[in-house]
Amino acid sequence: MAGKRRYQNKDARKRGTDRPLGVKRRAGRSLSAAAALIILLAAGYLKLEDLHIPTDWNRPKISATVPAGEMQVTFLDVGQGDCTVVQTEGHAAVIDTGNNDQGEKVVSYLESEGIDTLDYLILTHPDADHIGGGDNVLEGLEVKKVIMPDVENDTKTYDEVAEDIDTYRVEVVHPQEGDTYPLGDAEFTDLCPEEEFESAGDMNGSSVGIKLVHGENSFVMCGDAEERSEEAMVERFGSELECDVLKCGHHGSSTATTDEFLEKTDPVWAVISCGEDNSYGHPHAEVLDKLERADTQVYRTDRQGTIVAVSDGSKITWECEK
Repeated sequence: MAGKRRYQNKDARKRGTDRPLGVKRRAGRSLSAAAALIILLAAGYLKLEDLHIPTDWNRPKISATVPAGEMQVTFLDVGQGDCTVVQTEGHAAVIDTGNNDQGEKVVSYLESEGIDTLDYLILTHPDADHIGGGDNVLEGLEVKKVIMPDVENDTKTYDEVAEDIDTYRVEVVHPQEGDTYPLGDAEFTDLCPEEEFESAGDMNGSSVGIKLVHGENSFVMCGDAEERSEEAMVERFGSELECDVLKCGHHGSSTATTDEFLEKTDPVWAVISCGEDNSYGHPHAEVLDKLERADTQVYRTDRQGTIVAVSDGSKITWECEK
């Protein structure tokens, strides 16, 4: 099929060392600095009390920031783009990384949460507003596995991400509907794309979508999947699409969140990721009207900034930046 890129699943370790290739590039600089300090201390030129230890050396790891039994889903405000961070005790995943100018913000947020390793980096499709910060994430953290559609984009943004995947020898998985992956005490199932929809001529139709489940709580998030993808999901999964939280497809565009898909997902809450006063008019009035008629509470990054949903397995609580 045209537009496909094949990756080799390689051992994610450098020859002659046991350091994972996804470890931060700045790790080498940190080790060199630490070695120099040890030499100075040993020679008597420095005293331990003279040292100022940077606060980020003591940054808590994710196991300390997300309590046992909880899952935190953060819809990061990256303007007109998408980035969702999922955390459970000791595990983390990122779904999309915003546009090119948002990569540093995404990495900064992950570091502030004590995250230095990702179980999964899900790149729903190769449009810049979804994968633009992917190179920053791959260079800044250890990524164990990339999940993305089997389709490439003829852009510099895509090439930068693809090169980093190769450089760090990250395992790449092209998902199939029904595949399930563990994430701590949560799990997610691939909902789309249908193989026949994966095409360089239809990036949105190639979008990876998942249902994330934590205890009794669930989230459906499908990138920029549009009407025909939603129809295929309804046909394949039916009532299994029901969820508590629906992240509306394609930034709240009227090309997604069809009547039938909304009926099957039947969410209590909807999240829309879009930029303030964006040129596309997202979210579209038709979608907002549907959600209102369905008595679905709406959260929007353009109005409320970064949005955080915390699941304890039975209920979901919300926090907003604005």
